[in-house]
Amino acid sequence: MKRSARCIQMLQLLKARGFLSREELATLLDTNIRNVSEYRKELEEAGYSIISTTGKYGGYQLDASCLFPIVGLRQEEVKAVSEAISYMKSHDDFLLLPQFLSAMDKLMATLTMEKKEGGIYVKGNTPLLNPMLKEFIMRMDGARNDQLAVDIVYKGMHAKNFEKVRIHPYEILNDAGSYYCLAYSLKAKDYRNFKFSEERMKQVQVSDVKFQRDADFQVSEHIGKMGLIRNEVYELDVLIHGESALLVSEKMIGIDPKGEWIDEHVLHFTTIMEGKIPAMQFLLSLGNQVEVRKPLSLKAELKHIVEDMFRQYHETKVPTYDIIQDRESVEK
Repeated sequence: MKRSARCIQMLQLLKARGFLSREELATLLDTNIRNVSEYRKELEEAGYSIISTTGKYGGYQLDASCLFPIVGLRQEEVKAVSEAISYMKSHDDFLLLPQFLSAMDKLMATLTMEKKEGGIYVKGNTPLLNPMLKEFIMRMDGARNDQLAVDIVYKGMHAKNFEKVRIHPYEILNDAGSYYCLAYSLKAKDYRNFKFSEERMKQVQVSDVKFQRDADFQVSEHIGKMGLIRNEVYELDVLIHGESALLVSEKMIGIDPKGEWIDEHVLHFTTIMEGKIPAMQFLLSLGNQVEVRKPLSLKAELKHIVEDMFRQYHETKVPTYDIIQDRESVEK
């Protein structure tokens, strides 16, 4: 019998029989007393608390207060715990995340279920959903688990009208406060993200048609590292000045961010961002405290945006403070 098997058997014996002497354990495990002591150490390293009694009648017994209980959770409670684990994994700003995941590992180890995975949360906070969208998500999630095709009435981002689409649901995703279903669209013959929102989704009807899930499917191949949608990648190389330099050095935005202080006021910052819009939003948020070195294409586009903004504000006639004061005096 292997060492790990004997450790497990020792745990079972102590759980079933209570206190056992070292001699009794050695006989039951077909080993020597010295090994029994080593098994106790390994079990304690795994998280079990074993009370040791010395002397002629010494032995071991499990600390009942530290045993992993068999938790009688309902199916929806198990689902809630599973979703909570996935959600917390996406929030790495939670300081006690390692301890939380360790505690959840112990809880989940006591449960018997075929699937322990929850939804996939990319980033951001999720607002409260209305009852209709909650029902849509629950139907879609059930269809995903049962591998049943779903008919939805949906309007895509660039579509003018709603249309009925049959999909094979693969994953329920959450990104920046919104829920999506990553599914295979029989119309597009490809994987698509379908957003759960009143403006886009009007109906979710689960069919009785089974589908075969692609064995090679990997969700990471269909979503980006920073958001739900996989976008073109931009490698930013910028110099940031003043207060913005300090703020960026604290947040370290993007993928593989690196910052090096040129002096106490200037930060040389490089990072990778997915998508042109997030990259441009980041650069514009820094105002005149950023100098873009690379990529030159974004630098040129940023220049045009700033020029257009200046032109619009310059051409707009806004009443000055004096004019407003005059108007107020006339009204009085």
